[in-house]
Amino acid sequence: MVVIMQLPAEQPVKENIVVTDAQQLKSLVRDALSNASGALLKIFAKDVTGKYYLMMLVDRSKLLAMEAMLVDQKTSAEGEKALEIFRSLLGRPMIVDVYEFDEISLKLSLADNIDAYSATPKMPLNELFGGEEVKREEKVETVAPPAQPKIEPKPEVKHEPEVKAEKEIGERKEEKPKQAPPIKPPEKAPPGLPKVEIRLRGGSIPENAFRKYAEDLIKESKRIKSLGITRIIFEGDVGEGVVYLNVTLQAVSDAPKMQKEIAEKRMMHAVSKYAPVILREAGIKPIVKEIRVIIDGEEARPQEIVDRDKRKTGPVGREGIITLTALEDYWTYFSAFSKTILKEIQDAGIKVKKMYVDIVGRQEFEINVSLAGIAALDKARAEIIVGSIVSKHAREIGKLLNKYTTVHRVTVELEEVKGPAAVVTSSKAEEILKKKAELEKEVEMLLKQAGVDELAPFTEEKKKESERTILMNRVQPAMETLKSRIHSELKLVPRATFKWLKFNWDFDGNSARVDIEASFVREEVGGLFGAFSGASGDRIREEARTIIERAIRDTSKDYSVSIVPEKVKIIVR
Repeated sequence: MVVIMQLPAEQPVKENIVVTDAQQLKSLVRDALSNASGALLKIFAKDVTGKYYLMMLVDRSKLLAMEAMLVDQKTSAEGEKALEIFRSLLGRPMIVDVYEFDEISLKLSLADNIDAYSATPKMPLNELFGGEEVKREEKVETVAPPAQPKIEPKPEVKHEPEVKAEKEIGERKEEKPKQAPPIKPPEKAPPGLPKVEIRLRGGSIPENAFRKYAEDLIKESKRIKSLGITRIIFEGDVGEGVVYLNVTLQAVSDAPKMQKEIAEKRMMHAVSKYAPVILREAGIKPIVKEIRVIIDGEEARPQEIVDRDKRKTGPVGREGIITLTALEDYWTYFSAFSKTILKEIQDAGIKVKKMYVDIVGRQEFEINVSLAGIAALDKARAEIIVGSIVSKHAREIGKLLNKYTTVHRVTVELEEVKGPAAVVTSSKAEEILKKKAELEKEVEMLLKQAGVDELAPFTEEKKKESERTILMNRVQPAMETLKSRIHSELKLVPRATFKWLKFNWDFDGNSARVDIEASFVREEVGGLFGAFSGASGDRIREEARTIIERAIRDTSKDYSVSIVPEKVKIIVR
């Protein structure tokens, strides 16, 4: 049988689940991701062609890697071809095993399957399964609000703002985004007793938790002058131990516009501040996804809330190589991030002409990098090296900003460079060497005319020295490229942390002889299901030697230089 994706030896959280359509499969994925960073689906299906075994790795937003195997023919496919097979099987009965991964296990799985990851398009989950989001039966509940002391509103608060709200909401109806819940005009409610609605999908939560939440919000609103809440709407998707909430507050006020903006800001803060009451009362963790505060039928958003979502595009650094797009208030962080990855990419032997860095998101960041440059590497190898560098620094900036950060797309375009043409010699140096050769020929001719043969060995030695100098001009860049390649690719050895590299070389006139010594620390990581050991020391040494041998072979071919490894030592601690 053909072996496909290599993954940690976890136990499935759901096993032998039978699904008959794409929506059921999507529900399985969404349930798994409600309390995990990633999920793996092992899928068994068949059609007229034969029996299929598919493995699909996803994170919370997109497909990461996919491989498929036709069991009868013992052939496998990955990436686009595997995705085509999966889409052709959608709608047929499938038997599914579901595995959940924490963040560390997910990243280790990607490292073990970097080829499948590189070949697979990072398709959003909605697009992967086709159609719209899974539609579940919506449960609408109305909770009797807690008794409140009677508030004597001003006459104009009770009547005119309500009429104004109905009119303005009618005018703004088509401007609301499609995904936002439809907002009805604020209904006339008894003073101090706003209407509370609960709309839950995928499960239920005790009403008492939302009653306490509403009480806290009402108490907060009473501290704000001339503000009266008429309706509170809680909308949520319930998962395992978590609920994703959208909260809408409708209110009326006779205060000036500036005070309305201040009131909106305070109530938005209150929605986040009091959300943990759901966890205390019901044992369900609330994650507030969207907050809307509508006063007199209008979302009078404070200017500072609008401005923080502005994105900025511009050059980074004096060289003009980098162009960055990011939120203005995170520009400084990602500017430094872009400069750092550029330096490391160039140190790895890739001369970057232009690089574009696009940062998407606010609560979570998604990084896209595309660059054009020159390197004595093939495109696939260059993309792996660049992807490794970007991923490493993405983890670091994610820890710095305390936000989940992923690398979505890395694209590398290279100008073709072959063999010794990669070694660029200045025109001045070429001119000097040419004149030197002409002078040597002239001296040799004069000596022969004078009948002086004793100096022939001397001129022959000079000729050899000149040839050695020319050859040395090719060897030295080759050694620099070899060192950069080995240093960059040793970082990709799975389940190990690369620590340092010692690289020495000598040239004996015919070939370059190299001594290489590298050090690793073997990783042992605690996963979701307990301690899970990394690769053995022998496995790490084998991987490192393979990388070094391949780098020597490729560099020798690119520069037409004979390279002989005198000593290769791999240390694993």
